[in-house]
Amino acid sequence: MTEKKKKASNGKTRREFLKDAGLLVGGTAIGSTVLLAACGGTETVTNTVTRTNTATVTSTAPGATQTVTSTTTVGAGQTATVTETTTATQSKFVCPIDGMEFDSLAELQAHFQATHGETGTVPGVITLHVNGKDHTIKVDPDMTLAFVIREKLGLTGTKVGCDRGECGSCTIIVNDRPILACCMLAVEAHGMDITTIEGLADGPNLHPVQRLYLEENAYQCGYCTPGFIMSTVYLYSKNPNPSRAEVKLALSGNQCPCLHYDAIINAVVKGV
Repeated sequence: MTEKKKKASNGKTRREFLKDAGLLVGGTAIGSTVLLAACGGTETVTNTVTRTNTATVTSTAPGATQTVTSTTTVGAGQTATVTETTTATQSKFVCPIDGMEFDSLAELQAHFQATHGETGTVPGVITLHVNGKDHTIKVDPDMTLAFVIREKLGLTGTKVGCDRGECGSCTIIVNDRPILACCMLAVEAHGMDITTIEGLADGPNLHPVQRLYLEENAYQCGYCTPGFIMSTVYLYSKNPNPSRAEVKLALSGNQCPCLHYDAIINAVVKGV
């Protein structure tokens, strides 16, 4: 096909313009990158976006500011520069009565004992004796024991299934009794002796009940298994040789979504 010799305003045909611009090689027009260069596209466009995030953290240097600047290529000849500033502030422990602030929980407790109370118990601050260790922590009144054990103490072996006391996955031992951790407030457990699934083993040596469940394949997906094991530990502490009916009754508060009940019951009846 013969291209029409249509003259542009500068007196050149379209083909002559493309050839002079270096965009026509052997009769073929080359890519848009060169076109951008021919039209002055080598200019760098810089977009600067500044974001400031303030987070409350425990820090020995309150007010310290960290600025991170990064440059990212977002297209041909274009870069975006993002500057992010994070300001750290030191968390404070506030007395609920007079509003005084302290840098540590120990300082708050000493102030509370000396100024406000005979026992020195700070509202919202509890001590949990978990797996042989004391943990003094600040909690909200509506935090469940399951939430505190998992999220504040990092003991995630205790599982939360239904979160309303029906599945038994969160079963732990409190003062030598099995309880549903999702149904007990953390403040109610202040000063109590608590054992979770992590507290059964002696280092690398499994508890006999843990070993029983493992060797007898008394689990399937394993999510409900910690609750079953804790209920079984309590059962054996009261009845070392339970009958099948007694095992069913003792484990009736634990649900297995995988319906692996026969293997569980058979293992527990077999005993350790």
